[in-house]
Amino acid sequence: MKAVQRILPYTKQLVLYALYDVLDSEECEYEKGEDGWIAAEVTVYGNTSGFALSVSPKPPLTLLTVEMTRPCPWLSPRGRQRAADYLADRVEQMLENELKGPARMKEKVGNQT
Repeated sequence: MKAVQRILPYTKQLVLYALYDVLDSEECEYEKGEDGWIAAEVTVYGNTSGFALSVSPKPPLTLLTVEMTRPCPWLSPRGRQRAADYLADRVEQMLENELKGPARMKEKVGNQT
C-alpha cells in the first residue's frame, strides 16, 4: 500500500498536536521512533493494524504521512486504504474544527449584528 499524504496549511507543531490528540482519542498504543516516525497500533473500523505516521515541515505547509506497516490479516487492499485515509482525515478534521471553526463562529455572530 502506498502511503496516504495530506498537505496541510498549518505549522508542524500544530499538526503534531492534532496527531497525538487523535491517537489518544483512539486509545491506542504508540511510540515515537528515533527517526521521527510515530509507530502506532490503531483499531480502525474494528480491525487493529500497525501504522507509521510522520509530520514534516514543507514551509509554509506541513506534510502528514500515514502508512500501514502491519495490516490486519483479513483486510482487503481497499480496507487498508480506508483505514489509512481514516487516520489522515481525522487529523485534518481536528485541525479544521479547532482552528477554523471558532473563526467561522465569530464571523457568523459578527454578521448578525
